[in-house]
Amino acid sequence: MKRILISNIGSLITISQMPDARGNIHDSMNELSIIHDAAMIFTDTFEWIGKASEIPTEYIIDQVIDANGRAIIPGFVDSHTHCVFAGNRSNEFARRLRGITYQQIASEGGGILSTVSAVRQASIEELAEKGIELAWKAIEYGTTTIEMKSGYGLSIESELALIKAIEIVKNEVPIRIISTFMGAHDFPPEYANNRSAYVELIINEMLPAVKELNVVDFCDVFTDTGYYSIEDSRRILLKAMELGFSCKVHADELSSFGAAEMAGELKAVSADHLLYCSEAGMDAMKQGGTIATLLPGTAYTLRLPYAPARKMIDRGLIVALATDCNPGSCYTPNMQTILSLACMNMGMSIEEALTSATLHGAYALRAEQYCGSIEIGKSADFNMLDTSSYSDMVYHFGVNHIAKTWSRGISIQ
Repeated sequence: MKRILISNIGSLITISQMPDARGNIHDSMNELSIIHDAAMIFTDTFEWIGKASEIPTEYIIDQVIDANGRAIIPGFVDSHTHCVFAGNRSNEFARRLRGITYQQIASEGGGILSTVSAVRQASIEELAEKGIELAWKAIEYGTTTIEMKSGYGLSIESELALIKAIEIVKNEVPIRIISTFMGAHDFPPEYANNRSAYVELIINEMLPAVKELNVVDFCDVFTDTGYYSIEDSRRILLKAMELGFSCKVHADELSSFGAAEMAGELKAVSADHLLYCSEAGMDAMKQGGTIATLLPGTAYTLRLPYAPARKMIDRGLIVALATDCNPGSCYTPNMQTILSLACMNMGMSIEEALTSATLHGAYALRAEQYCGSIEIGKSADFNMLDTSSYSDMVYHFGVNHIAKTWSRGISIQ
C-alpha cells in the first residue's frame, strides 16, 4: 500500500471528537478541530496528522502532494438515500409546481407506487446501473460513504432484486456503500385493501429472506400519516431487531405522528425527516440515543416546513444531514447543496452543518469507528477543496468546491 504525504494544507478540518489531553470530549458541533499549516500521512488509513513543521522523519514516503494552501475536510457521509430505482418522475415534479400535493399524486397511484411499477419491470442490472450513476455523481461532490435503501419493489422478489443491485453498486464504485431494507416504504397496489396482510408478509417472509442474503445492515419503516401505523411499524422493527438488523425510521415527515417517540422508545439508530417532530419526540430520541437525520432537500422540493434543527441541536440531540436522493421528493446526490439548505433554511451554522454531514452521518450508520472524521486509524476518506476556507462551500454556493477526493487512501477523482 502506497504511503502518501500531503503537505502545505492551509487548514485541515479533522472534526475529531476524540478525548483531548485531559480526557475531555467537546460536545459542541461548532468545534471542528482545525489544524492550520498542516500535513498528513496516510495509506488506506490515516497514519499521522499535524503541523507541517512537525512532519516525522521515520515514515518511508512513496508520494508527496502539495496542497498549495487549500483546505481538507473529511469525506461526506450521506446516511439516507434511495439511489437504486427505475423510471422517471419529472412529470410529477412539474405537477407539484402547479399546486398538486404529494399526497394527491400518491392517491392517484403516482409517487412511490409509480417507481414501484418501473422497478418491477427492470432487471437487476438496470437497477444497479442507476445506483452506479448516482454514486459517481455523489463522489463528484465529495461523498465517500453512502447508504442506499430498497423499498421500491414492495414484493419479496423485487425487494431482493434491489438489494442485489445495491451489492453490484458496492463492487463497481470505490466508496463505502451501506445497505438498508425498506420493504415498509409504502403498501403495494395488490395489498391496498388488505394492508395487514402485507405487514405479515414483511414480518414472516421478507425480513427472513433479506436476512438470508447477509448483506443488509438496517431495516427502515415509513411511519407517518397514510403509511405505516405506530403499531405496525413497531411490530416490523421488533422483528427486524430479533433477526439482528439495526433499525431506522422515516419519522414525522408529513405530520406529527408519534414516530419520533417510537424511534426513541425502540432505541432506533436514527429517525429521519422529522419535519413535524414534537418536543416529546425530541426528548424520546435523546433518551434513546437516536440520531436525528435531517433532509432539507426534501422539504425544499416538497415546499414543506423545514425540520426544527435549531431546537434539536439546542436540546442536545445528535443531528445528521443527508440528501435523501430519490426519484420523487429530492433528486440530488449533492451534499454541498444540503449544507447550503441547512444553513440558510434551518438555522445551522456552517460548522454544525459540516459536522452533521460527516461525523454525525457516520453515527447515523454506526460507522463512526472508521469514517466521518480525520483521525489516526480511520479510513483515509477525505476531500481537498478548491479553496482555503471550508466556509466557501456555503458562501460561494451553486458550484462544486471539491478539487480532489480520496477513498480508503486512493484518489478517485
